[in-house]
Amino acid sequence: MQLSSRLEGRVAVVTGSTRGIGLIIAKSLAAAGANVVFCSRSSTAVEAVYPQLTDFPDSQVMGVECNVADFDQVEMLAEKTLERFGKIDIWFNNAAVNRYFGPALDVPAAHWKEVIDTNLNGTYHGTMVALKHMLPRNQGKIINLLGAGATDSPADSYLSAYATSKAAARRFTLVVAEDYRQTALSILGLNPGLFATHLTTKIEPLNDEAVRRMKILDFGLNWLTTSPEAIRKTAVRIASDATNGKTGKIYRCWPDLLSNFQRYRAKENGSNRLDKE
Repeated sequence: MQLSSRLEGRVAVVTGSTRGIGLIIAKSLAAAGANVVFCSRSSTAVEAVYPQLTDFPDSQVMGVECNVADFDQVEMLAEKTLERFGKIDIWFNNAAVNRYFGPALDVPAAHWKEVIDTNLNGTYHGTMVALKHMLPRNQGKIINLLGAGATDSPADSYLSAYATSKAAARRFTLVVAEDYRQTALSILGLNPGLFATHLTTKIEPLNDEAVRRMKILDFGLNWLTTSPEAIRKTAVRIASDATNGKTGKIYRCWPDLLSNFQRYRAKENGSNRLDKE
């Protein structure tokens, strides 16, 4: 029997969910019927996104200002979720930052701390808070967003802070899954692959070589990017009953090369038509 990917009656928290992959995940869970709590450390961003998440008739949503680097704020996020919905079934640790692209010595120490505090400690904070509420019920899914650095491929140069944070988050996910393997909780990782967000398109190159490498990254974003639909489907699937009884697994989204080629050709043809006009 095929397991349903619908999420009616579930309550999901998605951190860092007012843009990029987090917003895609929040929308996909709401579309699948879950009640969704989305958040950002910017109250302005939370207010701006509300209209995008209220078009799903089977879902109720709530926005919360929360900086995941602050454990007290993450606890407050959980408390507000429980006050509104009474439970937490799904917790996506998605919030992440990355501002610079360059060799390790050129990366400001303050930026390294910000990345580790948000990407790694934020994942720790969310996981600890979710565990506290899920373990007494012996059910729930914690899903940690991974990325560059969280695979067995060669090291991602010029991303020392970001890649380190994601590699550590991957190992943390696997270790915590082992800690609670005898429970019914699912502790999982999601690697969305290469995707155009502020983490890949709004970063600042720190030297000429970084500028050159970013041009290569732009090429990859044309040909090797994951589609929003792949992220939507994967997020809903691993949050659903399809992963009941599974823990300590890392799920990966892969690019659709044919679709990317067709999209690239369509864009090129459009540019050619404009040139001729």
